Amino acid sequence: MARVGGSRSVAAAIAAALALSACGEGKPGGEAVILDAKAAMRAVFPEAVNGEVAIPASGDRPARIERPVTVIAGEERRVYLVTAKEQTEGCHACSASISVYYLQEINGALSLSAPYRDLYQSGGWGKPGEIKSLTLPRNGGVGMTDESGFTAQGCTALNVSAYRFDANGPKRILDRAPLARAQDDRIDVSGKIIKPYTADSDFTIAYSGNDNSAPIDTTVMWALDDGVLKQRSGEIPEAVAEGC
Repeated sequence: MARVGGSRSVAAAIAAALALSACGEGKPGGEAVILDAKAAMRAVFPEAVNGEVAIPASGDRPARIERPVTVIAGEERRVYLVTAKEQTEGCHACSASISVYYLQEINGALSLSAPYRDLYQSGGWGKPGEIKSLTLPRNGGVGMTDESGFTAQGCTALNVSAYRFDANGPKRILDRAPLARAQDDRIDVSGKIIKPYTADSDFTIAYSGNDNSAPIDTTVMWALDDGVLKQRSGEIPEAVAEGC
């Protein structure tokens, strides 16, 4: 099975997984902080060239390149650098290793606070899934989402996981919630992560598309409970929940 990244639609997600974005998000409700991927990489890897670090082959490990995926601003001038160790010769079943580095900005300069290396594997063809910033509205916390999936026998399924950047390191708060599915001409349902619109929810997905000629248009909401996101309203469309 080939793992791929996901975003607005299944088709677009597959293409998106092959592209690396090094973009940042503004700090929620506070002063702007410097969100420069190359500067963040240099704070962790002084030897970084053009924001990348070459990792030579070793033993049964192929040569890889560690690249920035995104830079996310937190509270009190904290900055979170998310990187992916990508394989230079990708294979369809090969994923990328995701790391998160906690940085602190002081007088315009970034310094490394804590490294959390090789947290998990993401994506396919040696590249990561689509990773974006996440803001939890009720407690002001920040983190990231990772949209990844696979294609098997003409069926593509996408899932999303979410992480919160806690003081003790990144914590997975949502584990592979079904996001989208496409199969032949019968099923084409995509989920889009949207801003929660009720005061008691923290994470929302709007699903739309077609399930055997039946239109899909529904919204599902999750709320933080005991440190994890738990579904609180709506139902994930059956075609998506079934997967491939």
